[in-house]
Amino acid sequence: MAWKLLTLFALGVAELWAAAPAGAVMGLDPLLVCLVAAAGAVSGGTVVILLGERVKAWLAKRGKREKLEERRGLLFRVWQRHGVVGWGLLAPLVVGSPLGAALGLVLGAPPRRLLPWLAAGSIIWSAVFSLAAALGKRLFY
Repeated sequence: MAWKLLTLFALGVAELWAAAPAGAVMGLDPLLVCLVAAAGAVSGGTVVILLGERVKAWLAKRGKREKLEERRGLLFRVWQRHGVVGWGLLAPLVVGSPLGAALGLVLGAPPRRLLPWLAAGSIIWSAVFSLAAALGKRLFY
């Protein structure tokens, strides 16, 4: 059981959307899957935010802000329209919490405002994916 939870936690850190189907395949309770995957995603984002200035400098040196601004893609439009709130709610779904935290810092999001919204986004998307995986498993089995 410990290996299953550790795997689920690691998947939550890496890619939140992958944790729920894995938890369903492992036969874990959907609520447990939701909580462990969300904890992994929030932990990954928290570590990046705590390392804040180092991560920000590393990404700035690689030109990530300019690439985001150049592309005018979905995430940059969300940042322009909805700021930290929109970024925090959408980033865990699109790029994952750790990368979302790093890019949010590069774009200038205050860490104290970014972390709660990343956590909320991680919890919401974890619940959505866990529910979808549970319903899908029930439908096919």
